[in-house]
Amino acid sequence: MNITVKTGGFAQEQSDVIAIGVLENPDFYSAPLQNIEQALGGRIRELINLGDFTGKHKTTSWLYTNGAISSPRVLLVGLGEYHDLTVEKVRQAAGHAARTIRDMGLRTATIPIPVEATPEMIQGATEACLLSLYQFNEHKTDTGDENEKKQIESITFLVENEHSRPSIEDAVQRGEVIANGTLLARDLSNQPGNYLTPTQLADKAEAVAEATGLGCEIFDKATLEEKGFRTLLAVAQGSVEEPRFIILEYVPDPSPVTGGDPGEGQDTVVLVGKGITFDTGGISLKSGGGMHEMKHDMSGAAAVIGAMQVIGQLKPNVRVIGVIAATENMPSGTAIKPGDVVTSYGGKTIEILNTDAEGRLVLADALGWSAQYNPKGVVDLATLTGAVITCLGHIAAGAMTTDPELMAKVKSAAIKTHERVWELPLWDDYDEGVKSKVADVQNIGDGTSGTIAGGAFLKKFAEGYPWVHLDIAGTAWGMKGSTYIPEGASGYGVRLLVQLVEDW
Repeated sequence: MNITVKTGGFAQEQSDVIAIGVLENPDFYSAPLQNIEQALGGRIRELINLGDFTGKHKTTSWLYTNGAISSPRVLLVGLGEYHDLTVEKVRQAAGHAARTIRDMGLRTATIPIPVEATPEMIQGATEACLLSLYQFNEHKTDTGDENEKKQIESITFLVENEHSRPSIEDAVQRGEVIANGTLLARDLSNQPGNYLTPTQLADKAEAVAEATGLGCEIFDKATLEEKGFRTLLAVAQGSVEEPRFIILEYVPDPSPVTGGDPGEGQDTVVLVGKGITFDTGGISLKSGGGMHEMKHDMSGAAAVIGAMQVIGQLKPNVRVIGVIAATENMPSGTAIKPGDVVTSYGGKTIEILNTDAEGRLVLADALGWSAQYNPKGVVDLATLTGAVITCLGHIAAGAMTTDPELMAKVKSAAIKTHERVWELPLWDDYDEGVKSKVADVQNIGDGTSGTIAGGAFLKKFAEGYPWVHLDIAGTAWGMKGSTYIPEGASGYGVRLLVQLVEDW
């Protein structure tokens, strides 16, 4: 879909529909709304007076213009009360409007932008329009369902004057870039395991790097063995698919004032993603019900790749490293067994009591590797525990940290993007639950506080730098109640990570 910004009046716009936001307050009309109301002879006010449309958030009403203006239809979109209007409210309204227009079979839309709209609102609306229309149809042949063939071809944001146009164009461009990174993450997460092996995930990361100018390094099995990634290799040994360790690097250009080498004097932030491209549980085999959803177990990796694509395009003034540990977790004669002991990249020994707690094993190596960058912050994203869904549902990610300052940055980014997090405690008391009798640490807890036990385990390997762990098992897929998040993969984490890096 093409989104453009144009200066001019709505009356001559020849699109299938003019979509206009309406607040839940009949006494407040934006200038574009007043102009449309005048052109239609007071019919909007008539609808409101009759109670047929109130402007309540995420409601819509159609009007037919009967030749009064060039476009044949007007879609009124409820924004809710003025004092409650937020960027997220705008996202939700825009997503609902885009879906409504698409479902009507319309292909072109014009959205007049009032002067009161902030750049953040314009960016949010752009993101929502693109994200709300997402469908994963790659593996479908002709279904005969006409609804699936409906799509919007273009949306025009109509501004009142040239003075405001540059800032709106910038906001639209940013929204498109960020939405496309999120859509990439959704595509990766939705891919079946036979279409996205660790090798294919690495190939995709390499393609993203090439397209956006990122540095990229891929470790194959032989390199992993040479460098001592023993926990990643341990999880991978049950599969015929080889593991991959993916490193993406963005380095900002040197300051035009001080010069120097690229990245010199800049903070380094590391984003770590769990990349289990399919998880059977290994020897500790999962039940069959819902196992097909374990194609999503690489959603943390998908978020990191999507975020790195955006970062490569927006070029923030901070060095960013994306690190992904990718493998399958399969049961076989060569698979790791409960009771096995393995040694992590950093040298700590791990007793494996449950092979289905494999994500934390591959992250142990990734977190150990990350220390070499001397990072000012490391954030890992992982679909780590089902327990986080019991705790927080499909609304927020569980967040744990060793550094309150870094957590504050993550929380701020989460508020701005509405990719919400909720901090769980990571007190030293929880360390007892992951102590092993035969190794330095065991890979499951004592049966209580399962999400925190995962964080307590990872904390042992995230040493020497500020660190936040995000358990995204509840937010990576299955989210409901948002107009711009469909069924399947959500792409959660891309927008949050980009915001975190840009705010740095």
